Amino acid sequence: MNEPSLIKKNLTERAMDKQKKILIIAVLCVITLFIGTSYALLTNFDKTDNVITIKSGNLTMTVSNDLITLNNKLPESDAEGLANSTPVVITLTNTGKIDIMKYDVKLVKEDSTTNVSTLEDQYIKYAISTDGGTNYNTANVLTSNNNIIFTGYNLAVDSSKTIYLKTWIDEAAKNNAVGKTYYGSIKVDLYQNADLPFSEIIKTKLTKTNSINKDNITYISGTADDINFNYVWYSGKLWRITAIYPDGTMKMITDDAITTISYNSDDNVNFYTDNENKSYMYQWLNEDFLDTLYNYENIIVTDSKWNSLTTSSISTKITEGASGVTTITSPVGLLNSYEYYMSYKNTSYSNGYLNISYYWWLLNPYSASNVWDVNDHGYGTIPTNTCGGRPSINLKSGIQLSGGSGTKNDPYTILGDKEEVTTGTTLLNTRSSGEYIKFNNELYRIVSIENNITKINKNDYVRDTSNNVLTKKFSTSVTYGGGTTDDYLDYYLNNTWYNSLDTSYQNMIVESTYYIGTNTGSTGYKASICATASNTVTTKDCEKTTSTWVGLVGLPRYGEMFASQQGSGYSSSDTMWLMNPYDTSAVWLVNYFGIGISYNLPYATGGRPSINLKSNIKITGGKGTKENPFEISL
Repeated sequence: MNEPSLIKKNLTERAMDKQKKILIIAVLCVITLFIGTSYALLTNFDKTDNVITIKSGNLTMTVSNDLITLNNKLPESDAEGLANSTPVVITLTNTGKIDIMKYDVKLVKEDSTTNVSTLEDQYIKYAISTDGGTNYNTANVLTSNNNIIFTGYNLAVDSSKTIYLKTWIDEAAKNNAVGKTYYGSIKVDLYQNADLPFSEIIKTKLTKTNSINKDNITYISGTADDINFNYVWYSGKLWRITAIYPDGTMKMITDDAITTISYNSDDNVNFYTDNENKSYMYQWLNEDFLDTLYNYENIIVTDSKWNSLTTSSISTKITEGASGVTTITSPVGLLNSYEYYMSYKNTSYSNGYLNISYYWWLLNPYSASNVWDVNDHGYGTIPTNTCGGRPSINLKSGIQLSGGSGTKNDPYTILGDKEEVTTGTTLLNTRSSGEYIKFNNELYRIVSIENNITKINKNDYVRDTSNNVLTKKFSTSVTYGGGTTDDYLDYYLNNTWYNSLDTSYQNMIVESTYYIGTNTGSTGYKASICATASNTVTTKDCEKTTSTWVGLVGLPRYGEMFASQQGSGYSSSDTMWLMNPYDTSAVWLVNYFGIGISYNLPYATGGRPSINLKSNIKITGGKGTKENPFEISL
């Protein structure tokens, strides 16, 4: 095979539509000069030893290790290609007078009367490293309609970017590569006015004190005070971006615990994905929770990889392909212990921005019998213990923003998320689980919408006139609804509390069925609502338990959305009743550490009412956020 010349010329192009020209009319003269020089003939082309230097008025490109040689090469696997290829080192330096907002490095097939390429693009495989050649991204195939091998952003005047390029012939070529030639060149396109991807917007806010770059992954790391730029509002939930990957995808975790459940049964410490032995946490995340994410197929990476490792050291790296690491694929997961460690590595575990002072699960085993969980730093606990769940997802690299600045009070919003309401027209039952509502001048949150009925939970406890948490006995037995006086929470909520509501709000509530299946935790969260808790049947599709209560005001159900502590840590919270029995003498509650426990009767603690609203309720104002909740009326 003839030697393909992959370095032949350098062109820089500038793309700018008419609308953008109008927006930057003040600097049009400068931009015109930029365009003129970028299309000019190369001002200098030098080759010394194994280094090629190409200069124009705006960009200097050096290429070391000379040309890529595929002469007499045979098709190879990705592993062989990465191991056997000598990288070409490409350094781009902005030698102009204007910052380059975006640049595309292309590998372009060259055809001329003397050099005719006969090997198809699809058989050229390549990989890029941006960390000195230590780690390379997943190998890609060159295509005729997409020859961009690397896209970079924010190349300031006098700054440089170096990438390492390895190429080989794909093993899929087989005999199709025999006697073929390929001539190509490196081409760089410059953009002075380009919309930055979401990941690049986040990167502009990163410093050495609030981020760490490790193994080609950028982790956001630091204190709550330092990190008030990574908030995202999506599908009625507030998220925090935790990591940025080389392909522009970003990992996020919910700002609060969304539920409180057992991780798994007694002998199961793994985040399984097989149908016969799924973990409770896996099922809840990828069935119940995933079902609440709006338009998720176009917003999140549905085949995300989640890396797990059994380790008792929170600082142990967990990377795909490393010894002992298992990788599973699913739309929703949890942070693993190393990812949590990286979130506070720049500070201390007690000051880390993900510390919410409640217990919540991590992904991976701590030992053969324990799973990692978090309070203010990592621990190990048995999988039947009941901790908070903070779902994690990966945003696609190509998503666009629709607003926000990334702060807690003004989080980023995503284009493609549910559209804003039409005041006085939009029905409440068309909105998302998690959105906030003002009901009787207090804050509630949408739990679910079934048969056009909207279920909401009060975001705080019922309080007395002195603003103290009102504590009550659960009922006369473990079955909700048997109370006969205000000493019992079930009676109090359906009588004294209900009667205290403004009449207009009373008229919004519809009498409904509440499922109160007995659940020991080790049987899984589905036992609260399903007659038979199956690994393969969702809570939405299962045959429902006959253990029910019909009435106006209930409590959050074990394993339900937002059946967890909400707020700013255990110092601001109390214990609260859930609606399901644990056994014949105990009922579930969530304590002030965010842990689900059973408590024998009689016992007095707080409660957060759960009610169902009629199907014809309209939204009359608000945005559905905590700071600006929906206002509603019949």
